[in-house]
Amino acid sequence: MPLLGTVGSITGVLGFDPVLPGESAELYQSGLAATLQEMEAQTPLQIYLAEKIFDCLWWIRRYEDQKRATLVREMADLLEGIALVRGISEKNSRVLAALFANKITSEVKDLLRKGNFSMESLRQAAYLKRRETLLRFDEMVALKAKTLAGFQASYEVSTNRKLIRERMELQNALIRRDLAAIEYDHSKATPDQ
Repeated sequence: MPLLGTVGSITGVLGFDPVLPGESAELYQSGLAATLQEMEAQTPLQIYLAEKIFDCLWWIRRYEDQKRATLVREMADLLEGIALVRGISEKNSRVLAALFANKITSEVKDLLRKGNFSMESLRQAAYLKRRETLLRFDEMVALKAKTLAGFQASYEVSTNRKLIRERMELQNALIRRDLAAIEYDHSKATPDQ
């Protein structure tokens, strides 16, 4: 694999930085390297397509993270409204941090009790309140998944080009043989009638 060592080479040449502030460039590069290795990308076209496939996966993960963050923030806002702690950033930060960590602290339990919520009913209320935003994230994920499928199909064509050509030549040879057999049978049957 001669070009595998140049992780991000196509992206680097184009001057595109796929990592947003707050994201790990190391995590992106290691994921890209694993994708290039798994796909056995060797040619510049294969490397480019493999990078685009990984970018789609990166964006899908990013949208899923944003969807979760939207829901968790809405849950915290609902609890914040119960406690009337707007402006008390320390308490709000603790509740938000607990929800992001998927921990039900005594403070969160107290707010749930005061608001007559269970975690499930709080989550449902947050879903209902942020439904449109969550649906937009789902649409963006679906669009990226469709784009991903296109890149995957293109990659398959690029890696299997020789095999596809050989298969088509074989299919054409079989069709010619079948046509010759049909013509032979037709020419044999015509004089007897």
